[in-house]
Amino acid sequence: MPQSMKAGEAVVEMLRQEGVTHIFGIVGSSFLDILDPLYDRDDIEFVGVRHEQGAALMADGFSRITGAPSVCLVTNGPGVLNLTYGIAAAYVAHSPVVVLAPSASRDHQYRDSTQEFDQVSLFRPITKASFTINKVERLPDALRQAFRVATSGQMGPVLLDIPRDLMPGSDLELDLLPPEAYRTGQTRSRGDRNLVDKAARVLLAAQRPVIIAGGGIQFSMASEEVTQLADTLGAAIVTTYGRADAVPSGHPKFLGHLGRLGSPEGIEAIRRADVILAAGTGLGQSTTFFDHRFIPADASIVQIDIEPREIGRHYPVSVGIEGDARAVLEDLIARVRETEPRPNQEWVAEIADWKARRSERLAAEERLSSMPMKPQRVYAELRKVMPRDAIVCLDAGLAPNFGQDRLDFAQPRSLIMPQDLGGLGFSFPESLGASFAAPDRTVVNFNGDGGFLFNAQEFETAVRYGLKCISVVLNNNCWGSEKAYQRYAFNERYVGADTVNPRYDKYAELFGGNGFYVENPGDIGDVFLAALKAEGPSIIEIPIDPDEMPRPARLAEVQASN
Repeated sequence: MPQSMKAGEAVVEMLRQEGVTHIFGIVGSSFLDILDPLYDRDDIEFVGVRHEQGAALMADGFSRITGAPSVCLVTNGPGVLNLTYGIAAAYVAHSPVVVLAPSASRDHQYRDSTQEFDQVSLFRPITKASFTINKVERLPDALRQAFRVATSGQMGPVLLDIPRDLMPGSDLELDLLPPEAYRTGQTRSRGDRNLVDKAARVLLAAQRPVIIAGGGIQFSMASEEVTQLADTLGAAIVTTYGRADAVPSGHPKFLGHLGRLGSPEGIEAIRRADVILAAGTGLGQSTTFFDHRFIPADASIVQIDIEPREIGRHYPVSVGIEGDARAVLEDLIARVRETEPRPNQEWVAEIADWKARRSERLAAEERLSSMPMKPQRVYAELRKVMPRDAIVCLDAGLAPNFGQDRLDFAQPRSLIMPQDLGGLGFSFPESLGASFAAPDRTVVNFNGDGGFLFNAQEFETAVRYGLKCISVVLNNNCWGSEKAYQRYAFNERYVGADTVNPRYDKYAELFGGNGFYVENPGDIGDVFLAALKAEGPSIIEIPIDPDEMPRPARLAEVQASN
């Protein structure tokens, strides 16, 4: 039975039906009709941030941890424009973030009015869909369409543009439909049976199989299926860049991630593979660099992806299966086990050797004693004390990127990285979104000194909401990634590469949080445990060696232009 209600109330009720618990944004005059109904209720909280970029990144972090849609709500014009980086981050990570974007009143459009921009066109390249409505009666249908598109197939952000004169004083007749009445939710497409059979035959014939686990494994929660298949086939497991949590780090056949600062052992294994199962991955640039430095040119590739346009896009495949990673793997495991597979024991022994070498390499970094500290030593110390279920957010930049290969992940949806976007200022707001999504889990974000300042103002947001996130600032007083290029490609002619920073521990205290400064590696563990026990958010600043700059993975591109 339709119910009559104000337009703003209708929006809130529809968000409640979708299970939305947090809306991220900054209060604005263009959407007070939506904010006002929140005054007397506690089932949906408006999280007021300090910059719209932070709102988008928090929403992205929330969705990456929950796998569920999240919402941004900001004012038109500059407020919406400030979302672009965060929504682009959600786009490359396939996060279902819904943006409610007020726009100029209909009478003022196409007249260069105050804060008037073509928001729909601006967001079209970084969303799955970006559209507007021109009458309030279309609002329920448009909002349902936004959630339908954001959560279907290969998920992603959607922008709904709402002219600011539509809602004030407007009433709606609303049918409060549950989401399953107007969208499918996350279906588990099982893939073509004949292709699954063909893939099984290819895998069973492999002598040196390797599974590359990607983001689709995280989204479909298929970690167990990956490890089962690896054990059945005697296959090594590596992950794509930014997805090191796709399988438990402790699994005997897990050898680390590919891409920038990837695991040497995992890279060596993939280079020797004769058959590669690319599960839930498009084999993008950050993982493969689109060449054969990792992926052997003569390897047979079986690729599984929910998005058909990703299959065979960068590397030719022997078998390509469109479908949900978990559902396809379930059928593939059943088919493989029908034939009593006989893994190549020599290959299984090599995998065990690589696993042991990886453990020895990481353990050796605990003995690095040079000062200032190497970032590898920092991660070695933190690996001893971080909770097993911790959520880790790594910023772009050199120092944070060391962490992916050096921290342990026991369950999926425990690692958040900027993926192919590679943007600085990412991890701290993302960690706040993760803290709202999983208040019972420890959330730790890692930043370089430069990247942290991009969105450092959100520390006030963390204090105000009492979030117990821990920010580790690895301070080398430079833009490490870029300085590395200038070292190796431009004969150490450094321009704009060095920075000067405040004491971040003091910064935390100024905002009412907890600040720690660590110069002795033996103190890192105790300081981290103190931050765990402290109320509210903390910043741990650690000076690190500015000369620790490995050769960049894309150095050849820069050298070619020099």
